[in-house]
Amino acid sequence: MRNVSRVLKVAVLLSLAAACMGALAGSASAKKFVTEDGNVECLMRAKFVRCDITKHFWESPPKPKSCEFDYGSSLGLNKRGKAKWLCVSDAIGANKVAMVGEKIEVGPYRCSVRKKGVVCKYGNSGGFKLTKTKWEIF
Repeated sequence: MRNVSRVLKVAVLLSLAAACMGALAGSASAKKFVTEDGNVECLMRAKFVRCDITKHFWESPPKPKSCEFDYGSSLGLNKRGKAKWLCVSDAIGANKVAMVGEKIEVGPYRCSVRKKGVVCKYGNSGGFKLTKTKWEIF
């Protein structure tokens, strides 16, 4: 009976350790940052990137009827490297300030902080640029 109890305790401890390691690995694979001026915030995960812009001088694209939330200030990049406008209902809430010239990478995604905004790419296949004066999907 004692051996069964010890085995059970060891199994529980190993399970808890594995769960903690998984949680740490999951949080390490996501990064949030905000530009120095606070105008662009990005969330980068292993399978997508999302960047929100607060102030801009360009006209937002028309909001689709299927979107009941905010539209026209968030660009995303999916796991195939395709960029598109996002319908979002929340804020990213980044607090790590990324300096001009800094490059942030998660998996195949790379975002570069520029003087006027952010450029995010998926490998060599696609991406977007987001600044106060213009946006570009490539």
